[in-house]
Order: sequence, then structure tokens, then C-alpha cells
Amino acid sequence: MVMCGKGMLGSVLASYRGGSDCLEFEEFQDEIRFRVAVLGDDPQVADCRSRTAVSNDLAISHRLSLLIGRGKYDLGEDSSFSIRSINVGMWQDDRVDGCRVSLRFEVMAKRRDTITALRSTLVTHCGARVCETVTTFDIIPPSLVNFIRRGRGFLNFADVALDEGRSCLAKVSDSHFEYVPSEKDRISDGRRVDHVPALTLIDIAASVEGVVGGRGDISGLSAEFLAYADPRAAFDIFRKNGRGSAEFFQKKQLVATVRCQ
Repeated sequence: MVMCGKGMLGSVLASYRGGSDCLEFEEFQDEIRFRVAVLGDDPQVADCRSRTAVSNDLAISHRLSLLIGRGKYDLGEDSSFSIRSINVGMWQDDRVDGCRVSLRFEVMAKRRDTITALRSTLVTHCGARVCETVTTFDIIPPSLVNFIRRGRGFLNFADVALDEGRSCLAKVSDSHFEYVPSEKDRISDGRRVDHVPALTLIDIAASVEGVVGGRGDISGLSAEFLAYADPRAAFDIFRKNGRGSAEFFQKKQLVATVRCQ
């Protein structure tokens, strides 16, 4: 395992709008802890439709988990971090000075000394607000990534733009919606990817819940990602029991479930 150092974190904090420099930093074998006066907004939040209370925590967790996780476990850029599940909880606690952040990793599975699953837990304690984001990733090696893309006929994903200029959400019934992705829906941190990212699916679910369910915000969520989310195909979205649960289907296959709290 590699010790990542304060410099790597500094490059991330510098990209946050309204953020501040790192005031304290500690690094352990499987965890980093730091304090800032203000954490700031992750650049990915600017593209969110819903802008929920947990949007920034999700974006920060995703960015730091990939950056620090790759560094600590020597997982190159050509390995893929595929999100299997996300759980977010938010609560009030004793007020602290500024914002205290911890990011902890657990190796969930290995095959022949190669990490195949990793879990990250990000806790942000800003003022009196605490948010915990737990994300489980499947780690896919480069050879398998290319094999999967070839099977999907999408090896050239980085060079091909989608035809749809704008995404479209259409109501089929009170509990059924159809969503046609656009090129924007497969952009992750400014880069074109071969799928609709997990955070985008969560954002779509939160948007549907806010508009249809009449909710102004959410304080937590749980989400599972069960199959490939193809940006070239439409989604059927079903709201379950009117309780903030959305199921995403493509070609009658369940792709993801998002439960807003």
C-alpha cells in the first residue's frame, strides 16, 4: 500500500469552488483525515439537476475515492472503478470548527492478490452537519475492461457522440416514466465514458422524486447498481409505492434501484 501524501489532496481542494486550503492532515494505512475552513463545491455538482443536500458529498466521495484509492492500492488509470452500491446518511452532531473530513478504505475482495472490490467511507463533519457516504466499487482490470467494451460494441466510446442533443423525460403513467439519455448523461468529470454514471442515475431519480413526489430535498439515500447502464438506450423508470424508490430498467432488465430518504 502506498502513502499518498498531502500534495495529492491539495490538487483536489484547489479545484473546489469556494473551498480553502488544508489546515490539518493525517494519513494512515487505510485512511486519510484532514480539516479545512470551508470544503467548497466539487465541480461535478454544477451539472446536477436536483442539487440535493447530499449532491456535493456524493461528488466529493467519488472524486476522492478514485484518486486516493488508486494511489493507495496502486490501481492504474486503465483499471475501472465500477460502483456497486452507495449509501448516504446525514445527521446533526456537536458543532466543530470548520470542516473535518475522513476517508477510510476496506478491501472487500481479492483474486490472486489482485483487489477486485473496494469500499470507501467518507465522513464530512461541517459545523453541526455530518454526512456519511459509503461506496462499494468493483475493480475491473484493463484486459477485462476492453473485453467488455468489445462485447458491447463500444470500444470507440471516447470518439463517438450520442445523437440525442438533449435528454428527455416523459411521463407514461403516474408511476412510470421514460428517460432518453443525452451526450451530457455520459460525461463524468469532463470526460466521455462508456456508461451512464451512478451519480447521474441518482441525480435523475432525485429529480423525478422532487418533481413528482413533491419533495424539496432529500437527507439520505441508498442505491444499488445491478447491470450496465447503456447511454445509447432509453430507460424505463418506475416509482415504487410512492415512497421515494425508483427502479431503472433497460430492455426489461433491472439496471439500478435508488431509494431517497
